[in-house]
Amino acid sequence: MTATAVDRSRSRSNRGLKGLAGALGFVCLVLFLMAIEQKQAMDAWAMLRDEAAPAAGRIVGWAVDGAVDGVDGLKSAAEGSDDPLAATPNAVVLAGEFRAADDATRETVGAATFTGALIRLEQGDVLRTRPLRIAGADEAYSAARKAFATELDARPNAQIELRQVIPHARAGTVVASPLCGGEAPGVVALLHRRDRVDMMLFRGRTIVGPDAPADALCGVWRFRAR
Repeated sequence: MTATAVDRSRSRSNRGLKGLAGALGFVCLVLFLMAIEQKQAMDAWAMLRDEAAPAAGRIVGWAVDGAVDGVDGLKSAAEGSDDPLAATPNAVVLAGEFRAADDATRETVGAATFTGALIRLEQGDVLRTRPLRIAGADEAYSAARKAFATELDARPNAQIELRQVIPHARAGTVVASPLCGGEAPGVVALLHRRDRVDMMLFRGRTIVGPDAPADALCGVWRFRAR
């Protein structure tokens, strides 16, 4: 019987190559899964950008300081309206103190401070709001067929931020305001232009649009940055 010598170095080399192949296979699997996950993330972002862009603006407005209604508020902000108009990508979040820009504003509401969801007026009113939708300035805001652009001296393609006025406490109701003739306010419309902010306030239960009653508008006030 003849003994056959075993090439131990070749055996060790084969085992090393098999181990390397296994490691490379694992790395490829991880990279493949990461690529799938990234594609899903990109697809989700594209859907948000192209199909639900208005929600992005609403969520930004909800997320700043003053939004204290937790997950329910986030869901409301994301759902909002199906209106196709979205806030511009470079829109600046409205925040800070603004002084009255004219005598009428100074006499009725004074200065205004915007802190996330809260609008504090110098004369005492504090409006807690949540995002409603973005309206085009060429839209009519009441049955009088008057457009935001006409009322606010704005370009027809300017974007008007509509916010719903909500109670300060979950189980409460919106407090009546002298700004709305002793009735509860319902919707705030804001136009932010650099150092200027124009604010329109509508009575409660108002659906801002061409079918809203002509007397739904409580008033219009104008502010400038301090």
